[in-house]
Amino acid sequence: MHGGTSVASFKKTATGWRADVFKKGIRCSKTFRAKREAVAWSNQIEYEIEQGHHDTGAAPPSATMYHILERYRDDVSPRKRGARWEVIRLNQMMRDPWLADVKLSDIGPRHFSAWRDKRLKEVSGSSVNREFNLLTHACKLAWREWQWLKEHPMAGVSRPPENKPRDRVITDAEIDAYLEASGFSFTAPPTTVLSRVGAMFLFASETAMRGGEICKMRKTDIDFNKRVVYIPETKTGVPRWVPLSTKAIKILNHVIDYTKGTPTVFSVTARQRDALSRKIMKKAGLDGINFHDTRRTALTRMSQKFGPMELAKISGHQDLKILQSVYYAPDPSDLVQKLD
Repeated sequence: MHGGTSVASFKKTATGWRADVFKKGIRCSKTFRAKREAVAWSNQIEYEIEQGHHDTGAAPPSATMYHILERYRDDVSPRKRGARWEVIRLNQMMRDPWLADVKLSDIGPRHFSAWRDKRLKEVSGSSVNREFNLLTHACKLAWREWQWLKEHPMAGVSRPPENKPRDRVITDAEIDAYLEASGFSFTAPPTTVLSRVGAMFLFASETAMRGGEICKMRKTDIDFNKRVVYIPETKTGVPRWVPLSTKAIKILNHVIDYTKGTPTVFSVTARQRDALSRKIMKKAGLDGINFHDTRRTALTRMSQKFGPMELAKISGHQDLKILQSVYYAPDPSDLVQKLD
């Protein structure tokens, strides 16, 4: 690239239009809802670079918390496995005037305390804590690396208490009701996405695998001879092997007979699973449970056959305390029987 020659490109993304500008060795990018906004921005950036007024690291004039959230969404979140969740939360925060409209010159603990208290009236303490972590990291980057802030504005802001760990174990009757509402049956091919979500629910109840892991599972990850499935990408970042029960193998064979040739075993996206599982729950009249409860259900059942270290290997938990307090919920009567 020579002299003032510039290249501006525009790409459609899940959240709008991404503009990329490269001029005089300076590269900039930003995402907008509309393409015309992306074009206008790229023209402005090109002009600033040409005039020598563009500072790639400087905060925009009269910058607000919105700009920190925006830069984090565009430059940091896409590099993470949980990018989809972060982008959704950041977009939500960017629409919230309690934070987004506050100038960086004024932002401080009182604003985050007010935001925290407001969010606690809308969602659980655990949900607020996940968003709190996201905000903390964004502010830390803006303070230490981007130098948009003179100090960390969340220092001293207390976190809300975590929710009491869920101890729900799904009963066989509830699993049957879920399968019936989904239309999944071993006597018919799983031709609908709804029925394959039912198959995923049953498979999760057998394996303790996370919903996201099941969505990404490919046929090449499965060793039918050894009855194990390999999970290359996990929440903890450590790959693992999961043993497969006879019933889990039966589910896989039944589903693969229909989905063979597709990139993933169940041919269901994470978004489809989330939405359709809620639909199935409502149709089946199942209150107080969610898809992730299958993980606790499976581990509780497996605990009758495996010890804590073996369970941790299967579930992928690095911390046995979390496995014990959150995912292992044995019936006290079962423990009494083991004494005899």
